[in-house]
Amino acid sequence: MFRRANIVLLLLFLLASFQAVAEGMSTGVELLRACAAVVKQADGINVSPQEKVEAIYCLGYLSGFTDSMRLTTHFYKPQDQRICLPEQGASNEQLARVVTKWLRDHPNDLHESARMSVMLSLQTAFPCKKN
Repeated sequence: MFRRANIVLLLLFLLASFQAVAEGMSTGVELLRACAAVVKQADGINVSPQEKVEAIYCLGYLSGFTDSMRLTTHFYKPQDQRICLPEQGASNEQLARVVTKWLRDHPNDLHESARMSVMLSLQTAFPCKKN
C-alpha cells in the first residue's frame, strides 16, 4: 500500500510540474529553457526532474507544431510556405537543437511568443527553395 501511495504522490507532483511548465511556456525565454533541457539530455548530461518535465513539454510542443505545419501543407498547399523540412524528416531532438541555437543566437527575440520563436528558427534552418 505504501508503494501505491508513493506512486500516486509522484504522479501528482509530475502533473503539477507539467501544469506549471505549460502555463509558463509562452515566450522564447521559457521555450529556450525547455528545449535546452532536451539538448542536455541528448548530450548525456544529467538533468533535474523539473528539466525532464520541461524537455517533455518542448518535444511535445515541437511535435505538435510540425504536425500542424505538415497537415496544413498537405491539405491546403500554401503558395507562400516558408518552412520546408527535409523529405526524410527531422527528429524532435534535431528540432530542439535548431530552436535552442536560434534562441541563443537571437537574445533580442526572447520576448517573442514560443510559436513565433519556433517559426523563425525553423524558417532560418529549413527555408523553402523558390524556383
